[in-house]
Amino acid sequence: MEFVIVAQGLAGALYLLTVLIVGSRLVMLARRTKQLPELLLGGGLLLGGVLGGPLEASAISLRAEIEHAIAGKLLLAGKIAGIAALICHATFIRRVFRPHERWAWWLVAFIIACPVATLFGYGAHGAFATSEIPWNWFWIDLSARITSSTWLVVEGAIYYGMMKRRLRLGLAEPLVTNRFLLWTMAGGLSIVMFLTSVPPMLLDPVADASLLTLDLFVFSIAGVGISALYFLTFLPPESFRRWIGETSEAVS
Repeated sequence: MEFVIVAQGLAGALYLLTVLIVGSRLVMLARRTKQLPELLLGGGLLLGGVLGGPLEASAISLRAEIEHAIAGKLLLAGKIAGIAALICHATFIRRVFRPHERWAWWLVAFIIACPVATLFGYGAHGAFATSEIPWNWFWIDLSARITSSTWLVVEGAIYYGMMKRRLRLGLAEPLVTNRFLLWTMAGGLSIVMFLTSVPPMLLDPVADASLLTLDLFVFSIAGVGISALYFLTFLPPESFRRWIGETSEAVS
């Protein structure tokens, strides 16, 4: 049991540290460049990864050990931070891929409306007083988050295919082309990370401690991977730039 606790602590610490570093770097980059995409992604990582996710997870995992009212307040704070992070994420996708499409505005509105409605649904159910999460509202919230990440995967894959064709003709830069691949991979890992919120809802924290530890490891690995991909997108080291350039020349 002690090993499980230590393993959970290490996985959680690695995730938090990575998200905090990368999110902060992106926000500082946005201050220099005055560009909105960097600010949206950095803010989303900090709001969702450092605040929203850990607060919600704490409310669920500690509700048997602390007062339900305290766990409920943690859940409420985590949900609010998570909604803010989702707003940043969905707005980033629309801003980068579909800035002039009206349907993209409606999709963003739908993605945001679902967790906002969930917030009121949780409140009506008494979740913020008891920390007991209603399944129907949980699935609505999860569906909105997965929809946002799936949108990023689809847009990234479409644009990556377009940019690869332009790259072969010498009409695109290798690093810019690779950026869309990184975004596609980040969206895929986000889906994995969101799906890890399901086992804690189903499993017993004592009897299934090992499975929950594995789930936390998957969550942490996915979160670290997302942070690393966004770091390579906006803050690529010189060695990565050279590698992308050499790989593109070899393929062409």
